[in-house]
Amino acid sequence: MNGSFFQEQARFLRGNADLDIEVLYGEKKSTPLLRWIWIFVHSWLKSTWPISKEKVKQEPTAYGFDFPANRRVPDALQIHLEQRIYWKAYQSLLRTGWKPNLIHAQSGMDAGIFANHISNRANIPFVLIEHQVVIFHHYSRKRANLVLRSYRNAQSLGAVSYVHKRQIIMHEPKCNPLVIPNLVDETKFMLSDRSLFSSFQILAIMYFHNIKGFRTFFEALKNLKEKGIDFKFTVVGKGGHFFRQEIHNLGLSSHGQLIEELERNEIAEIFAKSHVYVCSSDFETFGIAPREAMMCGLPVVSTANGGVEDSITPEIGLIVPIRDSQAMSEAILRVMKNYSKFSQKAIRELAISQCGRKTFLTRMTKFYVQ
Repeated sequence: MNGSFFQEQARFLRGNADLDIEVLYGEKKSTPLLRWIWIFVHSWLKSTWPISKEKVKQEPTAYGFDFPANRRVPDALQIHLEQRIYWKAYQSLLRTGWKPNLIHAQSGMDAGIFANHISNRANIPFVLIEHQVVIFHHYSRKRANLVLRSYRNAQSLGAVSYVHKRQIIMHEPKCNPLVIPNLVDETKFMLSDRSLFSSFQILAIMYFHNIKGFRTFFEALKNLKEKGIDFKFTVVGKGGHFFRQEIHNLGLSSHGQLIEELERNEIAEIFAKSHVYVCSSDFETFGIAPREAMMCGLPVVSTANGGVEDSITPEIGLIVPIRDSQAMSEAILRVMKNYSKFSQKAIRELAISQCGRKTFLTRMTKFYVQ
């Protein structure tokens, strides 16, 4: 709910597929144990649960509510409370006069658990597109089994890339997800003339987390600097203090800039001022930013992180091993030296064919009706 991609996809489907979409979501709140017990008892007594459109003001309309969590409560009991509150919040949604024909869960963790529960009680089918990394090491066995059950019970199951599909099948072999890449709206991104820049412009969008491979990226830039390569870099993402420290320690301060926040409509301008996009992640289920870069005609240098690999051919860019800064710097240099061989138009056309408006609409229509 804090991101924009679900909103953009929902708005697009509502405007192009004659669908009426509303959102029901719960937000977990850390709660003292006695308060948790009081809410647990109280939840048995109420037939509905308060929902509000004020928690997140957006289109499509989002009805939000809170539910308590306490680390001292056994997870089986916590799940029981969550399912009951979600069911009663759904009853509150029905009282607004709106009733769904289909429930769409954006992930098995944990939305699929609640979608499956409501589907069983209300006798309404549900579909599920997994967007998160399928890792259960921080889940209880009970919660993990319910996630896998939601995969099995969904009328349609989707994954956002082929590596993501394999990951789901490894955990639940009875499933065969349909691959539905996220929508990247080509009308919001355009090609531009990059011949005016005196230095080679390198772009990365990431946040400060080890899985994003930020050290690999900055070390690759250090390698380029030591080779005397003329370049400038831009990093867009949260983690300013930590990124600045990394940039300072590697002597890269004079070679680039850090932009911590951008408005959604400013992203395309950053792509237009770049020559190459670099994705240094250890793992990606899909990779929105690399596809947006491709919509702007940028070649992509990416680690072998899974989700991005679906789109990288020799005509689009280069794949390097994860956590290999030397290979990454060499790949960036190869793109730089052979830049004229990368066709902006061809790169954009591939991105449109894989995750543009027409492709997304066709796949989602099939997903909902199969």
